[in-house]
Amino acid sequence: GQLKASYCLTEPGSGSDALAAKTKAVLNAEGTHYILDGQKMWITNAGFADVFIVFAKIDGKDFTAFIVERNTPGLSVGAEENKMGIKGSSTCQVFFENCAVPKDAILGEIGRGHVIAFNILNIGRYKLSAAAMGGCKRSLTNAIRYANERQQFGKSISSFGAIQYKLSEMAIRTYALESANWRVSNYIDDRKKLLTEEGKSLAEASLGAAEEYAIECALLKVAGSEALDYVVDEGVQIYGGYGFSEEYPLARAYRDARINRIFEGTNEINRLLIVDMLLKRAMKGQIDMMTPAMEVQKELMGIPEMGEPDTDAFSAEVKAIANMKKAILMVAGAAVQKLMMQLKDEQEILMAVADMIIDTFMAESALLRTMKHAESEGAAEREAMVQVLITDAMDRINKSGKTAIMSFATGDEQRMMLLGLKRFTKYRMLNTTALRRTVAARLIEADNYCY
Repeated sequence: GQLKASYCLTEPGSGSDALAAKTKAVLNAEGTHYILDGQKMWITNAGFADVFIVFAKIDGKDFTAFIVERNTPGLSVGAEENKMGIKGSSTCQVFFENCAVPKDAILGEIGRGHVIAFNILNIGRYKLSAAAMGGCKRSLTNAIRYANERQQFGKSISSFGAIQYKLSEMAIRTYALESANWRVSNYIDDRKKLLTEEGKSLAEASLGAAEEYAIECALLKVAGSEALDYVVDEGVQIYGGYGFSEEYPLARAYRDARINRIFEGTNEINRLLIVDMLLKRAMKGQIDMMTPAMEVQKELMGIPEMGEPDTDAFSAEVKAIANMKKAILMVAGAAVQKLMMQLKDEQEILMAVADMIIDTFMAESALLRTMKHAESEGAAEREAMVQVLITDAMDRINKSGKTAIMSFATGDEQRMMLLGLKRFTKYRMLNTTALRRTVAARLIEADNYCY
């Protein structure tokens, strides 16, 4: 815990395409040191790090991680970047020129650097989402307190419906993100415990758990960064002109939030990864998508079941989540069947499917948490949040599904799928304005984020 480290992966010509790195490592004639030459960019902690974890290609091909100490001759650090936000962090370029690193300073195995790099990204994505959750809660609390204090037209602006809409939506997105973070943290903790019991070291267990839930980590990164963006943007709006002033807290929050959609893999890359990893696991037999996809196809060909309405608590919400998953299976399954290997090049379809998955996971996470705490204080407001969340998620899933379907299906297949999408995105007709007011009232009374 005495040394500060820095992770050196990104280069000027290789950002999202990390494996295209050009930094090279060549074993010297004596066979004692690797000679590193290259350049890294956007390196966090570079200004004060004691140790650098550097990714380079041995002989231009074997992607490998090296441990390089700061005082190693040939290593130099550039000037601090003049960034839009996160100004309290150190971000510099790092240069390697004839930099001799001992042969035993390899981290992991030769040619296996990508395993370390990508699993560290998995952990980073998960942590980013947790940090974004904290940012949402803090920014929302600031916005609530300002809205309660700010007087216009003779009363607090928190009494106006337009402001209550903003506060409630900020709270709903924060609540969903918090629920999803807790859910995935439990998954990772359980997996880490299992791997530790099997004899893995803590480091191996941590990386293994993150790899097992890499899809969820990518999903949380997207959801967390975009929830925070929404919350700080609406926070600035609630503050009005004061929100644009650096003397008030939302200006900094607004600037700091923007980078989250870029680093740890852009949100576009993470959306593509969500679907790519899911389909790869399905093809390897790790996840059974074929059986439920065939069940959905069978259901589409049959007559919709009417039956008696289920009156149990949350029965409509549970059914809605199940139908969201059916919509995903219908769209993704048909896209795979129709496009086969070409699907990887149809990024618009992949992004639409990813959005459907994200909306479903977030809504389900919030619902599971709400059901678990159905008897505790604030249960009515949490139920209201879930109902608004599912209502809006259904609309977004319908739109995303339609975008995907119209991109690859034609004729009768297209008509059948659009009808199926309409069936799977039906939910209760609710007065969401009244539900949002219920959510906002508790926030305003508590004078902070209280869920």
